[in-house]
Amino acid sequence: LQQIPDIHIYGITDPARFDHRVPTVSFRMAGVHPRRVAQRLAEANVFVWDGNFYALAVTERLGIESPSLGGLVRVGVAHYNTAEEVDTLLGVLADMPR
Repeated sequence: LQQIPDIHIYGITDPARFDHRVPTVSFRMAGVHPRRVAQRLAEANVFVWDGNFYALAVTERLGIESPSLGGLVRVGVAHYNTAEEVDTLLGVLADMPR
């Protein structure tokens, strides 16, 4: 995910610290509304969430809480996800028009 241009991940991104994070990742893609990212992924049967996830104070503090900004995209990857599903997620994001 970090290798896709224009993706900004919110949270720990240092591989040396991955043991301090959970497999849920929130991100934004520059120039693309989070709702559009979620819709595009849904078209590929990859289901994520967009918005503030009841963390209104956090998204306000980050300066991304408004209808025009849309908050974040949140994706969860767990032991039951396949490598193919992860590849689909990354492929859709990499190919998304900006």
